[in-house]
Amino acid sequence: MAQHSRTPSQVADGVEEWLGLIDQALQGLHHTLNNRIGSLSALLELLQLDGVPADGTGFDGINAEVARLEDCSRLVRLLSRDPVGGEEPLILDDVLADAFAIHRFLHSVRDVPVTIVPTRFVEPMRVERWALVRVLTLLLYDAKRLANQLATSVRVVAASDDEWVSVEFRLGAQAVRESPVSGNGRYSESLAKTFGGSVSRRAGVVELRLPTLKARRAAERSSP
Repeated sequence: MAQHSRTPSQVADGVEEWLGLIDQALQGLHHTLNNRIGSLSALLELLQLDGVPADGTGFDGINAEVARLEDCSRLVRLLSRDPVGGEEPLILDDVLADAFAIHRFLHSVRDVPVTIVPTRFVEPMRVERWALVRVLTLLLYDAKRLANQLATSVRVVAASDDEWVSVEFRLGAQAVRESPVSGNGRYSESLAKTFGGSVSRRAGVVELRLPTLKARRAAERSSP
């Protein structure tokens, strides 16, 4: 298995691609925060006028709005790079959940339907979490942009063996000739290389492959 030669912190190739996505996510965050503040103000005004019921149910709406504000706080944490860094064992579903959390704020592609195809088991990986989150977020964005143009959906298909984990973002149920491509650089490709991964693009599919935790450990034991 090929060894990666650079760490994520050394990579800036095409980082403008990620910065553009951040800008869009922050615009979505601004819109969401305005909505949440308006909703909280209205709820508090109603409580002041009507009083709080004895059973405390008047706070239900406020609790819901606070939970949505916590989603906003999560977005800010996900957009920045982990200041501590360091590789860690990761489960794919957990990292995909972070990518989807970012995509909830990307208004241009937020309404594109996405389905995760159930997989019984995917091997764990070892990589810096922020780096894998960025790659998956960008590749999902590429697939959703093309799906939006073609008025179709995206399916996320994951598979693994002892050496490799594969994550495919596939367009629709019908054959698609176009390949999902980045609109602004190749940052996802550059960043994937830092953790031994690779990005491939073909008709209707963009795929990330990266080594499993087992493969990384085996490679380390065999190295002099």
